[in-house]
Amino acid sequence: MGAQVGVADLVARAAAEHADAVLVSQVVTQRDAHLTNTQEMSAAFHAGFGLQRPLLVVGGPRFDPSAAHDLGVDKIFGRGTTPGEVASYLVHALAAPSEGAA
Repeated sequence: MGAQVGVADLVARAAAEHADAVLVSQVVTQRDAHLTNTQEMSAAFHAGFGLQRPLLVVGGPRFDPSAAHDLGVDKIFGRGTTPGEVASYLVHALAAPSEGAA
């Protein structure tokens, strides 16, 4: 969608596109704004979609991959991640059977 996309615009576009996953990269941040932005985004997706929200994936050099749960996202990719690693994660996460499926 481009640079500096607002959270409301991101949620609206994900809904319009029936997105399975939303990937957000935050490369340049000040005063840990990437953490606040990610929590805001997660809250907006939970409010807008409930349990049927798209997979939320964020990345950037200042993210700690172990903080996904605390930030309300499904996966965090940090410094040195390759596009292939992200694609592999998406394939496996989206192809996984739903909980409770027989």
